[in-house]
Amino acid sequence: MLPSHADLSLLRRFPPPSHPFEGDYAERHEALLKAVFVEPALLEPFERGRQLPPGFGVGLDERVVEYPWLLAARPVGRALDAGSVLNHEHILDRFLPELESLTILTLEPEPLAFTDRKISYVYDDLRNLPFRDAWFDTIVSLSTLEHLGMDNALYGSYLSRADDADADLALAVAEMQRVLKPGGALLLSVPFGAFEDHGWFRQFGEEQLDRLLALLEPAEMVIEFFFYGADGWRRSDRRVAAGASYRRAEAQLAEDNAAAARAVACVSARFPTSV
Repeated sequence: MLPSHADLSLLRRFPPPSHPFEGDYAERHEALLKAVFVEPALLEPFERGRQLPPGFGVGLDERVVEYPWLLAARPVGRALDAGSVLNHEHILDRFLPELESLTILTLEPEPLAFTDRKISYVYDDLRNLPFRDAWFDTIVSLSTLEHLGMDNALYGSYLSRADDADADLALAVAEMQRVLKPGGALLLSVPFGAFEDHGWFRQFGEEQLDRLLALLEPAEMVIEFFFYGADGWRRSDRRVAAGASYRRAEAQLAEDNAAAARAVACVSARFPTSV
């Protein structure tokens, strides 16, 4: 059944998948993002801080708002993708022209690597970055920080879960600030809502988000929230987003067709040229 308040024209163009991450899910996800990247009517709500159309991204995960938000934040120059969220052909097609160069950092090699496009791949730990000070103009880290200090065996890590995930988060944020140029931008997102520990990641609650924001001072920050409901993804505020729950992968198909996170906090932190 289609959402009652959705824009039916949008849903006809981008019908929800029958089940998260199965069947033609990837194709439908890609089709929506390709349209957002080139159609002003779909991208401008992200660029101008306007509400998204009802029915946007029904049945699709949080990447369908994270990538357009990132594009609207205008990453430039020498960029680091801390977490390898840009390593998809249709995503690179849109973002690479905006950048001077791109380095992708992740724990282990992935099935696809686009070295022919002059992307540098580095396999290392976000808590101990192998780069010189003040090297990058932009650092991107979408839905990655929630994995720090958790059980990352799924991503090839042999390290045990940390006793204090917040301490690992602080190390990583300090490292990203170290390798970011004065005046540079750190663009990041985390799943947000009621605090949840899923073993291999944690959904940030208000307390965890506040700790992260404190680590980013003295940057000038803009925090935007997106919330998923039966009518798809919408702009939200912190109060509403703070009540969101995460759809567990093993759960039955949810009534609202949620695929993963039901809210994300997107943070644009721009650091001063001098302290």
